[in-house]
Amino acid sequence: MSELCRPLCREKQIQLLEILLCPPDNTPAKVPPLIFTYGLTSTGKTHTVRWLLESKEINHAVFHCVELYNIRLLFETILSKLTGKVDKCDNICDFIMELKNNLDPKQVHVILFEESERFRDADNYLRQAFTRLAELTELNICCIWESKIDWNRFVPTRGLPSPFIINFPQYTKQEIQDLLVTGLPGERSTQFKGSYVSLLIPIFYFVSRSLTELQHIALVNYPDYCAPVESGEISEQESRKLWFNIEKQLNNCISTVNLREVESSQLKEALKAKEDEENKENGSANAPVIATRKCLELPYYSKFLLISAYLASYNPQRTDKRFFVKTHGKQRKSAMSMKAKDKYNSKLTGPKPFPLERLLAIFYNIVEDPVNPTANIYSQITSLVRLQLITAIGNDTLEQPKYRCNVDFEFVRSVSRNCQFDIQKYLYCQ
Repeated sequence: MSELCRPLCREKQIQLLEILLCPPDNTPAKVPPLIFTYGLTSTGKTHTVRWLLESKEINHAVFHCVELYNIRLLFETILSKLTGKVDKCDNICDFIMELKNNLDPKQVHVILFEESERFRDADNYLRQAFTRLAELTELNICCIWESKIDWNRFVPTRGLPSPFIINFPQYTKQEIQDLLVTGLPGERSTQFKGSYVSLLIPIFYFVSRSLTELQHIALVNYPDYCAPVESGEISEQESRKLWFNIEKQLNNCISTVNLREVESSQLKEALKAKEDEENKENGSANAPVIATRKCLELPYYSKFLLISAYLASYNPQRTDKRFFVKTHGKQRKSAMSMKAKDKYNSKLTGPKPFPLERLLAIFYNIVEDPVNPTANIYSQITSLVRLQLITAIGNDTLEQPKYRCNVDFEFVRSVSRNCQFDIQKYLYCQ
């Protein structure tokens, strides 16, 4: 039997998979040769399929397509899991013969490929083989491709057979709440856990809808939420007092919900270290603290690109000449300029979008060493977008791409200190 727990909020997908892969007893039904499951990250695709295969005791093999670089590893891994034998296999012909000689043609066999979008970069014969494996082997075998993108974005799909497609949509707000309640440890009542989760959802749901990240935040802060109850200071019904007990650390976690590279204990240590540092600088134990990630590691030029993005987002474009041109001349104050200066408050209005050209211009000015505009610089900008440190705005390829910085001042100041760069000298002060 399966060691995995039954997936929640995925009954429709489970029913479809049961119909396709689990024919009634003594029925020689054929399974479809190709099933395609797709959905965003943390929508339960792999967990649902693996639970069904293990609970129904279907002979199956699971292969992660990140290992597609080694064809021999691909063939031998699948063969060892399906047949139980470890034999050398170097090509597709030997692979097909091994399957035909060692598998029961009356039994159902399944191969699950995780992150199958990597097949787009693989050789065409692999795509053809693992979409027509049942035809080539004459076995009752099914290949399940699990992907984060839909079938139409597999290029090229021409020449490949049409799969049976199962969509895993993103969890709704209520489903996320139910899943978070179920995932909390301890023997507390469901009502107590539900009140805790109902406090988290309004804060983090619009910041991140990734179930994995929300579960991490819920598990990190749950012991502190339960601590006053266990000590007898606050009862379980006083949710308002319990909320005020963890409000500060929940606000600290907002800046780390999409940038998690450390475990729970490390995250708490980082937040506490930052709080102690800020309190020491401000001379007050009650000073407000905005959490930053001191342990975030970036390449050298990526740090300056992030600093440049912050300056481009929070400084008016008209001040670039003042900060980044050595001989910018004298600036005269007029009534109109002073009025515009009073209206501009980037802290209240938030970060402004900026073009790529302006970002690079600031970057080349603040980096001490001369840097050539190579592909490496552009790839590091793409990496910052993937890390969600900056956001790309718009998809119009006819216009120059625009970006917006996502980090706060405390974050970028920590990065600046690491680079020995004084960002205060380049900030526009109202």
